[in-house]
Amino acid sequence: MIDIRRREEQLHLCKKIIYMTLGVYMMMISICLAGQNDNLSKETSEKINLVWQPVIDEENDLSKIDKISGVNVISPSWFVIDSEQGHIQNKIDINYLKNAREKGYKIWPLIHNDFNAEMTHKWLNDKKAKDYIIRQLIFYAHRYNIEGYNFDLENIYDEDRDKLTEFMKEVTEALHQDKVIISMDITVASDMENWSKCYDRKALGEYVDYLVLMAYDEHGRLSKTAGSVASLNWVENGVKDLTEQVPSEKIILGIPLYMRLWEEDYEGNVSAKTLNMEDANKLMKEKDKYPIWLKNEGQIYFAYHEDGKIYRVWKEDVNSLRLKVDLVKKYKLAGVASWRKGFETKDIWPMINKRLQKKKLFVYDEFHKQIAT
Repeated sequence: MIDIRRREEQLHLCKKIIYMTLGVYMMMISICLAGQNDNLSKETSEKINLVWQPVIDEENDLSKIDKISGVNVISPSWFVIDSEQGHIQNKIDINYLKNAREKGYKIWPLIHNDFNAEMTHKWLNDKKAKDYIIRQLIFYAHRYNIEGYNFDLENIYDEDRDKLTEFMKEVTEALHQDKVIISMDITVASDMENWSKCYDRKALGEYVDYLVLMAYDEHGRLSKTAGSVASLNWVENGVKDLTEQVPSEKIILGIPLYMRLWEEDYEGNVSAKTLNMEDANKLMKEKDKYPIWLKNEGQIYFAYHEDGKIYRVWKEDVNSLRLKVDLVKKYKLAGVASWRKGFETKDIWPMINKRLQKKKLFVYDEFHKQIAT
């Protein structure tokens, strides 16, 4: 009898140990699966696909035309800081807001400083003015349920660099109370005073949610030298430089839907005008039957002579932009922002949407293979 009892006790103990072991094992599996699911959600998280809309007309009104597949954020130019006291001019369109939301867009209105360096200097150095700006932004966020703001503050004195960073820190802290996303547009790093050196990119990246790298205007409209708006090497170098200072997941790549038609006389005088994609296609078809693909620039180049002048175009199209959009995946950026609605051809949006899509990683099946072995 004693032996039987001992065997029963031993058997009961063994069962306990087995059940405890199985419990721990199942708990470990759950933890692992949870971790795998977290990784899966990160890998398949939606990229930001933003479109700026500074000009709203019937043909390009994003609140009225069919939803653009893949575009999830739109940024109408609704706010201007128009005084040294910090007053914000409000151009919000209630119907646009309502209709755009019904289409599924998030709205991050653009705020700019009228590119007025002196006025901006005054309000950046005036606490009352800065507080007034922030109060207005909080009011509009509450009243219109705004999901985010996009700050386009340009032409700023280099001496105001730290003041600009301080202001963006204060804005972000205040608006985060209401879960409002703060993004800020910055240029590709260069030695240009007022347009590049004014941004402390590393510090700004610590405060705002996203920095939007305006990877265009490599050769600006007033440039004395004709050239590309956004050659591939220049864009990629700009991305590399920024990722060394700011986490890649906080960077949105700004891409141009435009180019420039450069006019140069035989004395070397250069001028330019903005060209949209449709007009560029027509011009190339009419003027140059044999365009050239420039590998390093990642663009088509064409030129023609007329009335004693030479005209040049470094062309942006679906092929040049595909190479730029692919940098998002290569450098693990947060997404893209396109300047601007109305300049594009119809093939641009499907391409951007396709290139931003990420393949799902079927890690669940792989995990079970590991368990089986």
